[in-house]
Formats: sequence, structure tokens, C-alpha cells
Amino acid sequence: MLETILLLLTLLQAPARTTCTWGTASEIGLLDASVNESSGMAISRRIPNRTYRINDSGDTGRFFVMDLKGGGTKSVTISGFKPNDTEDMALGPCSDSTDCVFIADIGDNARRRGSIELVVVEERADFPAQVEAAYRVRLRYPDGPHDAEALGVHPDGSVYITTKDSRRLQIYKLKREQWHSSKKSVETLETVLDVDWTTLRPKALAFTRQVTAMDIAPNGKSFLLLNYSDAVEFLVDLSANPDPSKWKDGVDYRAINLTTLEQEEAIAYLPDGRSLLYDTERALSARPARIMRMDCR
Repeated sequence: MLETILLLLTLLQAPARTTCTWGTASEIGLLDASVNESSGMAISRRIPNRTYRINDSGDTGRFFVMDLKGGGTKSVTISGFKPNDTEDMALGPCSDSTDCVFIADIGDNARRRGSIELVVVEERADFPAQVEAAYRVRLRYPDGPHDAEALGVHPDGSVYITTKDSRRLQIYKLKREQWHSSKKSVETLETVLDVDWTTLRPKALAFTRQVTAMDIAPNGKSFLLLNYSDAVEFLVDLSANPDPSKWKDGVDYRAINLTTLEQEEAIAYLPDGRSLLYDTERALSARPARIMRMDCR
């Protein structure tokens, strides 16, 4: 009897895990031709049927507004923003009543940038052709330059960057007060995770461990990492000082089998946290790039 009671108490105290299963991906739309190298995606949580995209390096300091299926695409230029290599974007809170679009100029293939940049634009129901950034913050890693293509924003306002490294899963954090009230010329990121990928995914090929996009669930209880083959969902709250030495495959993280698209580099949860969209940098022949949806039931 005592053992039964102890078991029940343990189960009640254990962190909740999602029991839904990700279904098969389906095409729901196509990207406008102006989004010719989609490298980041964000989905509004306040404005229905609203998504955002950025192009990869070589584009101007702009982002795109469109509906879930890619329709009604509009380009919005950020005044004075001349990025080096924009790689991802995310939605996150600016205040209790407003959200912002976070754009990450974090690409660094040669790993020699002394600093990277985060640009934050307040979300609007009707964006004009040009906007001012609400915040612009220069960042650096605590351990030297990294190449990165993945950004996520937690509901508490913290910003997370995941590096593109086939050997290690490295995630860094920028606290809300650092981007919201920065008075320094350059803010230093904090190391959150540094884990050997082979301990998490021992059978995965190296290119499938290169993270190309990230998103944190609206409730903060899980996050997605996209790569060139599939995605991995971590059923972990990054704000809770996670201990990866205790993680178990299928319990704390799980692979999501995608319909693989060439050069897929953008992913985001829908507002309910039980569906996601992903897309690709490249179109096939003359056909625009596909937008894919998956639902977890």
C-alpha cells in the first residue's frame, strides 16, 4: 500500500508531458516570389491568420507580413537596419499588452564576427512600408564567435540562440532586461546548454544535427529545433535550468518526421502550441517554395 502511495505521489510531482502525436505534414500554401530564401518564420499570437518571414543573407533590412498560406505578402523595411546575415525571427512579449517581432542578425559562417545583433519591432495590425525598431541590441557570446541560425523567445521575454554545430547542442540566453533596458554597447549572452549531440541522437547523421531554426511554444513548456532532415521537439522549459544529463529520448525530447524540403530553415508553432508550420529556402524549378503544416493530436 505504501509503495502504491509513493508511486502515485511521484507521478503527480513529475513534469507533465504531451501525449499528442505529430501527424503527416501537408502543404497549405506557397511563399511569394519575393520571399526567395526564407530563413526565419514567426506566427502572430494576437492577430489571426498572420505570419512573418525574413530572407537569408544578401537581403535588405526588411521582413515580410503574410497570411498562414503565404497570401497578401507585404514587405516592411526597418529604418537604418543593414544586416550582415539575418537567419531567424520569433514572436515574443514586449509588455503585458503588446508583442514584438524579434529579428536575429546572427549568421557567421566564418565564425569571426565580434558581435551580432538583435532587432525588435513592435507588432502592429497594419504595418506601414517602413518602421522604426523599438530596440536594437548588439550581442556577443561568452566563449567567442559562433555560427547560428536559430532564435526563440520565451514567454518571460528571454531570448535564446542555438548555434549551428553538428557536434554540440549549444544554447545561449539573453535576459529580457538586457534587450529591453540595455545601457551597454554590447550585451554578453549566457550559456544555458552545451551538450554532446551524439549522446542525444547517436544514430543521426552530422548534417541532421545542424540546427537551422528554432521556436519556443507559446506556453514556454517546449521548443523546436529544425535541421536539414527533420525536427526535434524538446519537452523542456528552457527557463527552468534544465539538466540534459537526465533527459530520455521519447520522454524529454523526440524526433518529428517531416516531409523533407530542400534547405528547410524556418519553423514555428501555431498559437495553440499543437500545430506547426515549416518551409524552405529553395523552390523546386519554377514553383514557389512550399509551406507545410503539421498537427499534433
